[in-house]
This record gives sequence, structure tokens and C-alpha cells, in this order.
Amino acid sequence: MSGAPRILLCAGHEPTGRAGLLADMAAVRALGGAPVAVPSAQTAQGRGTFLSHPTPARVLRAQVTAALELGPLHAVKLGQVPGPALLTALRETLAGVDAWWVVDPVVRTSKGESLSKLTRRHYLSLAGPKVALTPNLDEAAWLLGGGEVRSVEEAREAGRALVGLGFGAVLVKGGHRAAGAVDVLCLPGRDVVLEGERLERSPERRGSGCRLGSAFAVELGRGRAPGAAARRAKTYVARYLRTGRD
Repeated sequence: MSGAPRILLCAGHEPTGRAGLLADMAAVRALGGAPVAVPSAQTAQGRGTFLSHPTPARVLRAQVTAALELGPLHAVKLGQVPGPALLTALRETLAGVDAWWVVDPVVRTSKGESLSKLTRRHYLSLAGPKVALTPNLDEAAWLLGGGEVRSVEEAREAGRALVGLGFGAVLVKGGHRAAGAVDVLCLPGRDVVLEGERLERSPERRGSGCRLGSAFAVELGRGRAPGAAARRAKTYVARYLRTGRD
């Protein structure tokens, strides 16, 4: 495609940009995309303060409709979706859009605070040939109903199982694994292991998962194949963790 891919980002607004919608926007802009930012919730996430307040479904529906009136969308990236009403509004409003969806199944913060009432069944209902899931190890296990996903082989098995449910791609993120940040991309018929070293990061460099999914969406929206898109997204996140710059 020519020009900047236009990426719809739907995620919670965390004012410092350490994660959520502002982190998504930073990643899209860093890779030359044009972000269309729709907040699914307003959040406050400090050292001792936590609040998450969902956007009314009618507001989200109107924002997405207005964005479509102003130009095409080349990919969609979902982060925090607080509940079923918002997910339904998104699916109905975007029904005619032929573009990849990158779905990051964010249901709680790293501290364990709840961000969403969506169940694993809601996420699995999104399966389709142009839907990519980007779960971390714990999220992959949750989506499959329990157990543990820790090793690279377990991540591969989890990704294959989710692809078998109808997803076009599953990128199981391994950044939390102590032995190295190895991600596994599973596609119908093949797997790709994305090697990477575990990088120490300062506390303010959060949101690497948000950025990875958004970067993946940019490259898919640009027309790259999932394997190439995932590699470029991983390279971008490694640069961010090393330098602190998007």
C-alpha cells in the first residue's frame, strides 16, 4: 500500500503513557502509521491508586463510525475492552472493514487489578482468518482454560491450539520468561520462533506488550505477511527497551 497505514487503536487511556492507548499511539507513529485512537476506558494506575471507568458503548460506536467516515482503516488493534457491550459495539461498527485485527487479551493489570469483564469465550468468539491474538504466557493458558504455559514448547503448543480454533495468527509473547524473551508465532500450518535476549528495563519502560501488538498491527496494515510483521514488531520493541525511545 502507499501512504501511512491507518490503524484503529481501542484501549484504555492511562495518562502517563506507560501502557494502554498512549503507548499504542507512540508505537504506531514510530513505525510510520497513522493512529486512530478510541479510548475504551479511562484509567488511573498509580502506586496506590487504581480506577477503571468504561467508555459508554454509544460513544465508542460514534467515534469508530466517525473515523470510518474520514477514511479507510488498514488494521485494528484491541487492548483493554471493559465488557461485552463495548465488544459488540466494535464488532457491529467494524463489520464491513476488511482488515487484520490484532487482539491483545488484556483482562487485568500486572498487579492483578481487573480491567475487563470479558471471558475467554468472548475472546475465542473473535476467531477468524484475519484475527491475530497476542497473549502473554499467562493469557495463553487462561484462553485455553487453565494449566501453565512456561517453556517455548508449551508456548508453541498453546499457539497451535488457538490457531486450531480458527485464528489467522497467534503470537505468544515470552517476555516474562526468565530464560529469554522468545516469542512464538503460530500460523495455520507452520510456526516461527522469534529469538530474543531478555532485556533489563527501567520501571518507566512499561507497555512493551501494548507496543508489540500495535507494531504488529502497523506492519500487517502495511500489507506484510504475519511472519515479517512479527519480526519487525519485535525489533521495534527491543529498540524501545534498550533506548527508552519509540
